Amino acid sequence: MGAGERARIKKAPIENKTVLCEAYDYSKKVSFSRGMRVELDNCVMLFISGTASVNEAGKGVHPGDIRAQTRRTFHNITKLLESEAADWHDVIRTTCYLADFRYYDQFNEARNAFYAEQQLNPLPASTCIEARICWPELLVEIEAIAMIPKDRPA
Repeated sequence: MGAGERARIKKAPIENKTVLCEAYDYSKKVSFSRGMRVELDNCVMLFISGTASVNEAGKGVHPGDIRAQTRRTFHNITKLLESEAADWHDVIRTTCYLADFRYYDQFNEARNAFYAEQQLNPLPASTCIEARICWPELLVEIEAIAMIPKDRPA
């Protein structure tokens, strides 16, 4: 390290363009990464940005259908995790945003079904918040944090 340089933790963006384009590729540029890989001593932390029911072209899919949007959101996050050799068993926390809490029961049914398919035990820590989501057709957005061993093969 040269004079005046600061030590930094190694980090790299997470992406999987087969399911999600990068936000900065949208017709109206948005400045964020889909996720960030942060390397620590013996582990890697994966921070997945708020992810919604968006396709590989950056278009919202399943308007008005909270269950289908929830499934697509979990699919998108799954693919981002897979790009880092991770899966839902590595997820330690989620934050879920719903455009309207009247959708909570339907959202929770879809989430419970997804977690059962994944055979998660224990479940990730989670918070669910009612919030305005960036596009009016989007009803759910989820962010996730996962941890994997640094020496896990890709």
